[in-house]
Amino acid sequence: GMLNVKYILQRGQDGAPVALQNPMANGNAWFVEEIEFKTTADEEIKALDSLQTARKAILNKNNVPETLASSFQRDSTAYINLTEYKLNYLKYTSSSAFDGLAVFSEMYYPHGWTVTIDGKEVSHFRANYVLRAMEIPAGTHLIEFRFQPEVIRRGSTIAIAGSVLILLVFLGALFYSFKQQKRSAPQQ
Repeated sequence: GMLNVKYILQRGQDGAPVALQNPMANGNAWFVEEIEFKTTADEEIKALDSLQTARKAILNKNNVPETLASSFQRDSTAYINLTEYKLNYLKYTSSSAFDGLAVFSEMYYPHGWTVTIDGKEVSHFRANYVLRAMEIPAGTHLIEFRFQPEVIRRGSTIAIAGSVLILLVFLGALFYSFKQQKRSAPQQ
């Protein structure tokens, strides 16, 4: 459910594969009511065995803000919807009457991903061993994840500088060639 697997393939009576909808899929993101803190990765993995992912999240207490509450009040009308999806950009809208902890069915990768709520950069952390999670304040919000690693920015700068240098060398060679032709042309 936490990986948002929407269909499960099984064999039908005739032996052909049949796609069945997974009723346990949590969706792209959801609010949880309760948090269980663990101190090691082994404890996190073991706790997933019996976890009801739609209502509870497993967090490593060494990787989350110290002020994070262990439970949240549930708003039955709360939602988080994925409104735009690109490889390096995810946009969600959320609404809740209470502060909450959201879990996103996206793999947690801390290097290069930044997240903002209503344009203000905030932090996110790992939940359920592999997923992203973050605190979302009460109200209606725009949440944006952007993948902008420093290595890409640096590489783009180097590529542009290299292209400009090649263009300058080409123009210089063209200018030099033109000047040489002018000098060697017979004068009348």
